[in-house]
This record gives sequence, structure tokens and C-alpha cells, in this order.
Amino acid sequence: MQADAEGEGAVTKTSLESQIKERLAEMPSGEEGVNQILSQLDGRLSLSAEQEKDVREVVTQGVAELEKLTARFKSGELTAMALGVQIQMNMQKMAVLIEPLLDQDQQKEYAVMRQEQRREMMQAMRKQRAQSAGAK
Repeated sequence: MQADAEGEGAVTKTSLESQIKERLAEMPSGEEGVNQILSQLDGRLSLSAEQEKDVREVVTQGVAELEKLTARFKSGELTAMALGVQIQMNMQKMAVLIEPLLDQDQQKEYAVMRQEQRREMMQAMRKQRAQSAGAK
């Protein structure tokens, strides 16, 4: 029985890692990733030219850090859990740097956007847990 339980855990872990790798492969990187994030922000926040320039700098740094994290995960240096934590920390850092660049109304809408992103992430995590539980 012990061996079976460990085997199931290994299958779930491998499944999670393969799903993460698939999602990472779908994520745009480099300039494409920066442009996609800026487009989403501008679509909701109507950034001025000056704000867009300043936000682009923050997003460019954030995307570069995400690429480093992805490389560390793919090399085996980070576990799936550690990658998730590091991504959340990176997103929080970007938010802390972006928020002061926005006016009050934009800050309120940005807070709503971030809440929606958290909700979507939680739903994806719940779905993943349900799939993992179903695989057992």
C-alpha cells in the first residue's frame, strides 16, 4: 500500500509539472509579453503616454524576471510550488511599482484587475486540485 500511495503522488507531481510546463510554453515572453501586459493595462486604465513609458519599464523588468524564473524551473532548480511562490512575489513587486504611477481612479481599477487575476488564479488552482484528486 505504501508504494502505491507514493506512486500516485509521483504521478500527480509529474502531472502538475507537465501542466505548468505547458502553461509556461503558452505564456508570451520578451517584447511580446511586455506588449500583451501593457495592452491589457492600457485597455482598462487608459494610460497616458508618460504613464505607458514608465509602466513599460516596470513590466519589462517583471517579464525578464519571469523568464529567469521559468528557466530555473525548467532546469530543475525550482519546484512547481517554489515557482508559483516566486511568480506571485514578482507580480506583487510589479504591482507595488506600477500603482504609484497611476492616478486615483486608475489605482481603483487596477486594484479590481488584480483582484480578478487572484480570483482566476484561485479557480485554476482549485481546478488543478480537483483534477489531481480525481487522478488518485
